[in-house]
Amino acid sequence: MEHLDILTPLYLLIVLGFFLKRYKFPSIEFWPAIERMTYYVLFPTLIFVALLKAPVDLTMLGQITIIILIPTVISGLFQWFGFLSPNLNGATFTSMFQGAVRNNTAISLVIASWLVPDSGLAIMAVIMLIMIPAVNFMSIFVLLKYGKIIDQTNGKAPVTFRSGVFKNPLIVACLLGLLLNMLEVSLPKSILNTAEFLGRSALPFALLAVGAGLTFRSILKQKLALSLSSITRLVLTPFLCWMLCLLLNVEADIAKIAIIFCAMPTAVSSYILARQMGGDSETMAQIITFQTTLAALTLPMFLIVAQQY
Repeated sequence: MEHLDILTPLYLLIVLGFFLKRYKFPSIEFWPAIERMTYYVLFPTLIFVALLKAPVDLTMLGQITIIILIPTVISGLFQWFGFLSPNLNGATFTSMFQGAVRNNTAISLVIASWLVPDSGLAIMAVIMLIMIPAVNFMSIFVLLKYGKIIDQTNGKAPVTFRSGVFKNPLIVACLLGLLLNMLEVSLPKSILNTAEFLGRSALPFALLAVGAGLTFRSILKQKLALSLSSITRLVLTPFLCWMLCLLLNVEADIAKIAIIFCAMPTAVSSYILARQMGGDSETMAQIITFQTTLAALTLPMFLIVAQQY
């Protein structure tokens, strides 16, 4: 079972991260620090190197935009059905929305590197170049409209579209790598090798951080938010992506990575955005945990689909 060979070590690292954080090893302060290190240094380095070496063309960009962005937008629109319930408030809706449109790039990068060894990371980098600005724009717009007004007198600037998108280290890495790629700039081999070595460490640390961020407290408190966002995120979105790949006769490697990316549970960073912009951060944490756990059942199905494409 090749898909189990791929997913088992991935989830073992997530479980390890959960228990290490629970038992406060090496310390409780370690985990926020490693999350920041991964987000601001390791992941951007990994993406930068992948895009610097990627054979990027306009056809790939166009195909990826259609097969991933359209299913994501549809899944986000589905969350408005939640307002049919009189018990749903705006803040909880923002968590549902983020749960439906955001993807866990850490897990998708790991699977992409295994699924398509030669070009998986490069394709993922192009996907992230398109999707990171798009989902941040959608999420911030919804949070500004439906989130709670929160006190911003704690010395920290509020998250805005500019800070949430244009100052995102992943977007900066994507743009810089793509720019140097298009200009055909060659970095010294010693620098490139150092960056590659540093970037490889992003994947295990990211998976440990995913596990450390899981919380099972009151996980079924918001059943509507969990069920609607999870069905659209883990089933509807990858299914629509798969159908579009078949309809448009998308090249096999791109289709494989796109389907897996769309089948990812929501991003752990959704919690940070919810907390900073007046969303329902407690429900957001529950959605992240529920989807990451449920994805252990749904991911193998779409991994089989991707491998047979």
